[in-house]
Amino acid sequence: MGLFKRRPQAPVKRLMAAAGLPTAGGEIPVGDVVMEVVRRDSGRVAATLAVAEDLLAVEGGASPVALSFLEKLHNAASHGTEGLLTVEELLPLRGPRTVEAWDMVDRFWAAVVAWCDEHGMELASSASMRVVSHPGLRTITWPALRSLADGRQVGLSEVLQYELATGVSMVGFGQHPAT
Repeated sequence: MGLFKRRPQAPVKRLMAAAGLPTAGGEIPVGDVVMEVVRRDSGRVAATLAVAEDLLAVEGGASPVALSFLEKLHNAASHGTEGLLTVEELLPLRGPRTVEAWDMVDRFWAAVVAWCDEHGMELASSASMRVVSHPGLRTITWPALRSLADGRQVGLSEVLQYELATGVSMVGFGQHPAT
């Protein structure tokens, strides 16, 4: 009785499985999962967002993984690059928990941008990032940078400066620990 009880799959592996990626070789970075599902032809974003919705309801380490996935997904989609889904295409695919988490992540990045503007920090143009053609470099950079509607980009270096200056970090986010 219970001798062969199956352990629940780790959060990243659940996202990988929903994305149609093999899980037998172990976990891959969340950004890699994002770059797989954000492709317009992947057909897996809805299933992966459904897993993120479920992970947000689980206590422990699952919620930060889901938040990281949503942040990176939004960032990658924000670039408006041919072949990738847009933020507008992703919005209707979210469930109630992913809407709430998405909005929390969005408010945080908006606060970073506002802080940068208030403190005269010049944000780089997002045009240079969009021309990155190497898939490995895209997987590293695109989920870590957010393109803004005005043609600028904001990234992790600005997030770090904001967090250090204000003491405000994204609540419940493993990648941005509370200071």
